Order: sequence, then structure tokens, then C-alpha cells
Amino acid sequence: MLKEFVKTPLAGVVVGALVCGFLTAGPSLAVSNGTAPVVENNIDWSAAEASAAATAEREQTASEAFLALTSSTDATALPVMLFGVEAGLSIPAFVSQGSAYAAFYAEDGIQLSISGSKAVVQAPDSLTLYREPTAFENIGDGADYSLQRFGASYTLRITCYQPTEDTRCTQPDYLTELAGTLFVVEGQANEK
Repeated sequence: MLKEFVKTPLAGVVVGALVCGFLTAGPSLAVSNGTAPVVENNIDWSAAEASAAATAEREQTASEAFLALTSSTDATALPVMLFGVEAGLSIPAFVSQGSAYAAFYAEDGIQLSISGSKAVVQAPDSLTLYREPTAFENIGDGADYSLQRFGASYTLRITCYQPTEDTRCTQPDYLTELAGTLFVVEGQANEK
């Protein structure tokens, strides 16, 4: 069913919204002059390739299934990380926007995504941070878990159908465990 969803125009809209949400998620920022330049980080491709090689055998099935998706062959200028077989998830919908991507999983009672970007906002001296960022952050109907690897930023996002009752959204344990399954997709660990 997810494979059919991936082929629909709605899939592009959903995953595109996830990427936009990822790029705008995070601590509230304010810039006094209204501009903050966005720059792209350098990616440590040798570390990404080493990571992919270390998990290649264990994640071979997941890598092959992902690479069979037409959209997974789009050029992505950062290492594509997905949830590993230990997570027990389906094959994700995927969209690449060059320096960013999003992978979307629809599961029982939840929606999950992982977004990656190598673009960062350069904070001028006038930038004010209104609250301190943390790895796990409750976002009302779910939660985000943020990390950096290989020079890129990644956000795991979960949305729960029952966000105040489902501990996968209210406690950091589930996303922390999912983060432990992340792997670099074999064949996606080099700049295209």
C-alpha cells in the first residue's frame, strides 16, 4: 500500500511538507535586520562511506528495497540515513531536494519521518535564541529528535494519532531507540 502511495501526487505534497517543516522546525529565532544567510556545510564523505560499509551486510535488504524506489535515485548532496531493519518499519516514501531530503513512514497509530539537510542558518550577532534546543522536543501532536552527523543535520519526527496518550510521542525513549538504528544507505554515501 505504501508503494502505491509513493506513486501518487499526494506523496510528493506530504513529503515536501515534511521537508519544509524540517527546515522551519527548531528553536524560535529572531534577527533584528530580518536576514540570516543560509550556507551549506561540508560533508565528511569518507566518514559516511565508512559508516555505510560498517552496516552494509546488516542493512542490505533495507538498502536494496530503498534503492529500488525511483525517487531514491534523485541526487542528494548529503548522506541519506534511514531507519534500520531493527526498527521493523516499512519502506519509506522519499523525496530529495538536493541539499535536503525527507523519508516518510506510515505505521500503526503513528507517522514517522527522517529529514536531513546540509544547509544551516548563519547566526549573526543580532540573532536571539528564545529557548535552548534539546535533542528531544515535544511538538504538540508528536515529537522531534535532532542530531548531527557527517556535517549534516537530521531530524526524526513522530506524529501520533493519540499524542497525549501515546508514550512514543510523550517520552524520548522510542525516538532515541530509532536513532540507534539509523544507517547510511549503501550507494548513497557519496556525493552525486
